[in-house]
Amino acid sequence: MPLSLERGMRLYAIAMPVHLRYCPACAGKLEIRSVGHPASPHPACAACDFVLWQNPKPSVEALIIRNPGPDAEILLGQRGIEPAEIRWDVPGGFLNLGDEPEQALARECLREFGVSIRVRELIAAFTDAFEGGMIALYYECAIESGEPRAADIVDGVSWFPVVSPPEMLYEGSRKALE
Repeated sequence: MPLSLERGMRLYAIAMPVHLRYCPACAGKLEIRSVGHPASPHPACAACDFVLWQNPKPSVEALIIRNPGPDAEILLGQRGIEPAEIRWDVPGGFLNLGDEPEQALARECLREFGVSIRVRELIAAFTDAFEGGMIALYYECAIESGEPRAADIVDGVSWFPVVSPPEMLYEGSRKALE
């Protein structure tokens, strides 16, 4: 369902950072108005009509599975980040300009868990409100090499039964495991 102009204006009034209040093309004042096809609210310049598109950011997430079947387990990382208490999540991250999804997924698994992976298949895609909106692509993966360890933003790693994971940090990760 597209975002209404009225709801978009309320959201941007609350969440639009100061650096998004002026046009990057001419420094004119940005205002929220309906643009695009279909029309949806975006910051647009009152002086030069530049549109500062606010689209969801793509991310990739790895469901690293071992022992496929009734005893399947998933590798999760523990994160103690504000505002959440300690919660668990799958490795992943945003795509950078020029990234291919599977290459970005491999980079994030190595960075966060210290493992090289083999991507099996894309199994789910969900939207999330994180960082202004994202589309998360969930891939089933297997470890190709390396021993899982906590690295970067991850405080700990552990295997859990796929049928009874701990409380997850993000709703999309929980839904992908269902």
